[in-house]
Amino acid sequence: ILEPNELTEDPNDYRAQPVNVKSWSEAEIIDRVMDIGAGLTRSDVASVVEALKQVLPRIVREGGAFNTELFSASFSIQGVFTAGKDIDPHSVRLNVHAGSLLRDAVKGMATRRVDNVQSGGLITSVQDVKSGSVNGTLTPDRDLRINGSKLKVMGEDAAVGVYFVNLADASRTKVDPTDVVTNNPSELMVVIPALAAGTYNVQVVTQYSGAGRLLANSRTISSDKPLTVAQGV
Repeated sequence: ILEPNELTEDPNDYRAQPVNVKSWSEAEIIDRVMDIGAGLTRSDVASVVEALKQVLPRIVREGGAFNTELFSASFSIQGVFTAGKDIDPHSVRLNVHAGSLLRDAVKGMATRRVDNVQSGGLITSVQDVKSGSVNGTLTPDRDLRINGSKLKVMGEDAAVGVYFVNLADASRTKVDPTDVVTNNPSELMVVIPALAAGTYNVQVVTQYSGAGRLLANSRTISSDKPLTVAQGV
């Protein structure tokens, strides 16, 4: 979809925002490997993945670099240093780049505008910062990043805020206003309340219009992705 570009002053400037992007978990990727009939058992594939997760970080920690057809990784050292003084280890930066296979995959992608410019707000993705899960799981008492358009939480209406709606009984849990860490039109960062196990949707209620004035009435912007709090979390 196209959404207003908040970084320019021209009201006719828009930016493209991908929607309905599925985030594949490690287990789901292993499922895809099994689907191609590689002649390996699921245990074999999981063991290889686990081995790579141990070996590749070890190479980086040892000061090495690697280059594969999927991606490459190397490191650089940033900053200005004085002769004779030790280098601050925090100045080391990891550089990760797509390999030839991933670059070629992007070249083959087709884009299509799926809707007209949205006049209302929109939630495009929800990321659990603790687990890294996108449009999937929730970790109570940890940060959640909400991306979209016209999400800024503004207005005097008592209903204004961020909510988690339990899909089982439609009960709503409001985020404490002090737990809205980042409050921008295209991104919110909130602390997830102490939710019980279950499945939820995120709702943003705001009077923000994006036009330099508040809406007369608040509007509700809902995610269309069910988000899960697991038992025992």
